[in-house]
Formats: sequence, C-alpha cells, structure tokens
Amino acid sequence: MKILVLTDTHIRGTTPQNRIDDFSAALKEKLLEIKEIVKQKEVDFILHGGDLFDRPDTAPSVVSDFIQLLRDFEVPIYIVAGNHDLYGHNPTTLPRTMLGLLDASGIVEVLNFGEERIIESDGIRLQLQGSPYYYDLDSSDEPDKYLLEKRPDVDYAVNLVHGFLLPQPLGIDIDYTLIDDIRATEADITITGHYHTGFGIEEMADQQYCLNPGSIVRVGAYPSELNRIPQVAVVELTSEGMDIRLHQLDTAKSGEEVLDRSQIELNEYRNQKLADFTQSIKGAGKFNFLEVKEILDELADNKDLKMEVKKEARDRIAKAEEDLA
Repeated sequence: MKILVLTDTHIRGTTPQNRIDDFSAALKEKLLEIKEIVKQKEVDFILHGGDLFDRPDTAPSVVSDFIQLLRDFEVPIYIVAGNHDLYGHNPTTLPRTMLGLLDASGIVEVLNFGEERIIESDGIRLQLQGSPYYYDLDSSDEPDKYLLEKRPDVDYAVNLVHGFLLPQPLGIDIDYTLIDDIRATEADITITGHYHTGFGIEEMADQQYCLNPGSIVRVGAYPSELNRIPQVAVVELTSEGMDIRLHQLDTAKSGEEVLDRSQIELNEYRNQKLADFTQSIKGAGKFNFLEVKEILDELADNKDLKMEVKKEARDRIAKAEEDLA
C-alpha cells in the first residue's frame, strides 16, 4: 500500500503580498508534478493535512480552475478541514464552505471528528482516522484528538490531524502540542499540517512516527520560508514494515525567486516593534481584546460558563465571520 502525503495548499485566486511570482500558476505546477509522482510511485490514495483553501469562501471561478487538477490525480483524496477551510475555526460550518462542496461532490473525502475508514490494498488493512482544526485543539491539557486506539483487526493505523504538533517548544506565546505529549497514541503514523515549515519525519518509537512534510506553498515572509523547499511524503506499508520518504518538488523555485526579501526584513522589524509594544501594554495594566482568537481563547478558559453557552457563542462568531465574508 502506497500513500502520498501533502498539506496546506492554500488555494487562492490572488498572489500574497509576500510573493513576487504568480502564486496560482506556481501552485498548479506543483500539483501537476505531484500528479506525476502519484502515477510513477503507483500511489493508492492521497492524504491531505488540511487548509486545501486559503479561505472558506474562495471564489467559485478559482475553485473551478483547480477541480480538474484534483480529479486528474485519479486516486481517492482523504482530507481533514484546516482553520482556513472553516468559518470561525468551527467544524460545523463545513457544509457551507468550498471544502464542504468538494466533499459533497465526491472530489475529496473529508474526515470528521470520530470518523474512521478501513482501507484495504495489496493485502494490507489500514485504519484511517482524522480530526479537523478547531479553536482549542492545541490549548487543551488533554490532547485526545491526537490519540488513536488501534483496532486489533488492522495492520496499520494512521491519524490525520490539522494541528500544531511540534518536536520541541517554539519559545513563543502560541498554542501547540508536543510530540512527547501524544506518546500514548497507538497510531503507527500521526500526520499533521498547519505548521507550514514542517518537521519532516520524527520517530516516536520503533516503527511509530509523526510526519509533517510542510506546506507545499510558501506564503509567509520568514527566513525559514526563504530557505525551505516544498516537499511531499510517500509512505509505503508492507507486511514487513513501513518506509517513509520525503520528496522535494522540482517545480518549487528557490525562496529568493518567489519571496520578497524586503517583506521578510520588514516583518522582522514589525515583529520586534510589536513585541515591544505588547510588552509595554501588558506592563501598563489589563486590557480587553476583541480579536476573534482572543474571544475564543477566553471562552475555552472560562470555567464558569456552561458548555451550551460556549457552543452558542462559537456558533454566533462563526456566523458573523461568514456574513462578513
């Protein structure tokens, strides 16, 4: 059984301000190359780690440009919803999104909470489970969505999660989950997206791995993106064991050819100024912020609110974001 893994395609019709090339054309070239890898390696199916689209309401004209490319893979595409695929980081909004439309039309197959698929090929029986992004996926003390209980009647188990899984702490104030925190999982491979830089292949135990090949696009003006070459992974599962290999994309140009270096330098300057400003504000007293992420974090941390109240608030935030879009 052979599986191709990719993540964070961020399909969009415009070019990000940090790019100096034609973003859409570059993405199409990468997808065409990936199609050839699928054919040459005789891949059975594709796993996509989420953020197929850059926003949930991507224009139909843009989506139609990419639908045929996805169909041309000619193998099933299993995917979990990323934060950019949803309104308000709310998985219940999926049916109203472009990813939901592709799921309903059979172009991709979305894995939702608690769902699993049993896939059989070449004498191998695989248990596939997935979890979409949601607002407190990586802020909870219990990383349950990263944990999988392996069935006794399968050869391998794979968990596909759009979450911020890391091999070591980042050293910045952001929610993430460490690989050390999910060692209780029985998944043979835990595959994640969301973290665009990726961490490649990390072995947790003998024949047990975490995998994030990184986004196949570069949209951020960061030094790490300047040096990174987008890649995919090909996983082969046999009765003797598994083999995971990373494949850099030949169609991916160097960072200096596609990213605006002046934006990278400007972002570094802005980030330092923002950090200084934030520190001065925190030192001056407590302020209430109205950013959506801040509101969702407050809801998650508030122990006095009933769960139904939290759910209603999240639903209203998602609806407001959808209406504004």
